[in-house]
Amino acid sequence: MRVRAEIRSFSHRGEGAGIVVGASSDLSGITVFVPGTVPGDLVEVQILEKKRNYARGKLLGVVREGPGRTREVCPVAGRCGGCAWQHLRYDVQLLWKQTILKESLHRIGKSPECEVKATVPSPKVLGYRNKVEVPLQVQRGKVVAGFYEPYSHRVVPSDECPLEHPLARELVSALFVQVRKRAYSIYDEKTGKGLVRHLVARIAPGTGERMGMLVATTARLPGALELAREVMESVHGVKSMILNVNREMTNVILGNQWKLLAGRWYIEDVMSVGSAGSVRFRIGPGSFYQVNTEQAQNLYEIALDACEISPTDVVYDVYSGIGTMTLFAAKKARFCVGVEEVETSVMEAKVNARLNRINNVAFVAGKAERMLPSVIARFGRPGVVLLDPPRAGLAEDVVPVIVRSRPRAIVYVSCNPSTLSRDVARFKEFGYEAEWAIPVDMFPMTPHVESVVKLKRKG
Repeated sequence: MRVRAEIRSFSHRGEGAGIVVGASSDLSGITVFVPGTVPGDLVEVQILEKKRNYARGKLLGVVREGPGRTREVCPVAGRCGGCAWQHLRYDVQLLWKQTILKESLHRIGKSPECEVKATVPSPKVLGYRNKVEVPLQVQRGKVVAGFYEPYSHRVVPSDECPLEHPLARELVSALFVQVRKRAYSIYDEKTGKGLVRHLVARIAPGTGERMGMLVATTARLPGALELAREVMESVHGVKSMILNVNREMTNVILGNQWKLLAGRWYIEDVMSVGSAGSVRFRIGPGSFYQVNTEQAQNLYEIALDACEISPTDVVYDVYSGIGTMTLFAAKKARFCVGVEEVETSVMEAKVNARLNRINNVAFVAGKAERMLPSVIARFGRPGVVLLDPPRAGLAEDVVPVIVRSRPRAIVYVSCNPSTLSRDVARFKEFGYEAEWAIPVDMFPMTPHVESVVKLKRKG
């Protein structure tokens, strides 16, 4: 069915959200979600799915453009699922990210008193991604590399992406040449057959070091050692070549088995954060490391400034990863404790502490809800708690444990406004209110909203 719709807002997925208009339509007045639209657009839409209270549609044409609409810089932006907001002018993207965070904190977080400040723009709007994961697929008998269409696993062939750091794309291209040269079979999600699944490149912007990865269904990929050697010889700055083994019939990219093909297990990067100075990090193939390094430095500076760390403070960094914020905080505090569930990340964090000769830190492996009581008993009450959980937010038992330790402030870094707001509401029940929030644009051209929220104990 073809209808017209007025777009009025954005959904949590970054799709335009509007209503069907026109008395002739049976759907008149129903909410419809349409990718590729902006608030203020009047659009022609093909209805693809109809539910009781809403519909989903495909954009057929723009009758009247809304404010902020602009031309996409990538030829496959309309089909690729990676850049949902390329058609939206950057200053308008920043305003909408502020709006999304504000509405979420007010509605879900029950915190209308929280001041939501202007979004911090990214130093780079394009070319910022330091990690690239490219799926492979056979289409019409030809091996293609690219990115998935929205809500599907059909690959849109693409030789480049404007969001990728140029050094990452150069390495991915070299890996793709090798895959074709060696005529590897390509993994088929439907049958579970085939060898190579994904190509992955990581780069360290501060040093220029690069890591290349092949994701395959076997640890004995024919010619893998020669492939790795040729890539390291032909591409400058490649310090690590890794084979990741993923035999599972799943859409999860990486498996749990790793094999070093050439070079070393890690690359090194250097980050600088305000008065905390510089820290060198070793990044392994499975390490979590923010994909927008320059903006990550701004994010960490905002979070650390919010902590107002004194030289006598004990600081807890919960969900500490490889120790990025922990080590910067330790340069300001008396002592820092990082708590992290992933044991390999804890091992890497300890290496990073030794690499930087930072001795006033401890890293504890385990789930936060289980480990925090013993951490508090061992290291004492924290002055400040830093939180940077995954998209799912805090486990339910984490909030009361932190509250019982009575930190003067809690600084929450989040990549998901919905789970952040849910947790803010939980803290509010225990007497900690959100004082302010700052959206930090870690992912330009996408609707993803990173933010920092400061919570203080009432009274």
